[in-house]
Amino acid sequence: MTFGSGFLFSQKYVGLSVDNDLYFGIDRYYSSGIFLKYGKLKSTSQDTLQKTTYISEHWELGQEINTPRYSQTSDLSKIDYPYSGWLFLGYQKETFQHLNFGYGWGIQLGTTGSEASLAKFFQNTYHRYILNLDPLSWSFSIPQSFHLNLETSLYWGTKLKGKLKWVQENKIRVGTFRTALQTRFGLQWGAFKGLPFFGQRIEDLTNGFAFFAGTALTINVHDYSLTGSMFQSNSPFEFNSKLFRSSIEGGILFFQSPIIAKVFFHYSSALTTTQQIKYHPYLNISLSNVF
Repeated sequence: MTFGSGFLFSQKYVGLSVDNDLYFGIDRYYSSGIFLKYGKLKSTSQDTLQKTTYISEHWELGQEINTPRYSQTSDLSKIDYPYSGWLFLGYQKETFQHLNFGYGWGIQLGTTGSEASLAKFFQNTYHRYILNLDPLSWSFSIPQSFHLNLETSLYWGTKLKGKLKWVQENKIRVGTFRTALQTRFGLQWGAFKGLPFFGQRIEDLTNGFAFFAGTALTINVHDYSLTGSMFQSNSPFEFNSKLFRSSIEGGILFFQSPIIAKVFFHYSSALTTTQQIKYHPYLNISLSNVF
């Protein structure tokens, strides 16, 4: 990090972010997410009122894996949630007019399918050689298809008292993989400036901790990972996805230059009408190196 006369001239990061429910002794539904990330603060500018605008770019290589409750069964009638894999490359560009207000857009290109997404290979390799467990059956899965997704985001926060802040993220996703409207909001407390729990914020970093507690509400229009194509019947499963979703969220973020560490808890409502267990917890652990 380089500072001079109040300006942030250059800053980049590389990171690894992992979603998993194994931390709670379970392995079902949204089972795993692995995301490799790289980004940079592309430019900053300052107007005559000494207000700074930050523009950043972010790239992501990610994989998501879904599995049913009974992951060893090959009986289609006993599968309450789809096997599916999603492998994608994403790009985002974000503009923050100040540390508590920003907006952005992004694009994702990727493929589904147990083989094409490498989901079956990675999950069963991990189960067999790391966990010493039997491989999952992957008897039926959401089929292979290429996808294009677009998204827009709006971020803002406002100080309440002392280090306490109200923060919110609104997002619209449109594409062949996911189409949805989502809002996330809650309370943030800590020494960090800006909105460190929304995306990968590197505009202005201060050593210390921050905490977040809130919720996410989603209107789901279509999710290929759960029901297959919205234009034709191409899924072996007869599942209906939930129109409304909710998730209780809470996390802690720590920065000690040059490392950013985040642990984030999600407790999600059912995503399909056939889920035998209506709520699902999973944990996100993220590590990034800023340079």
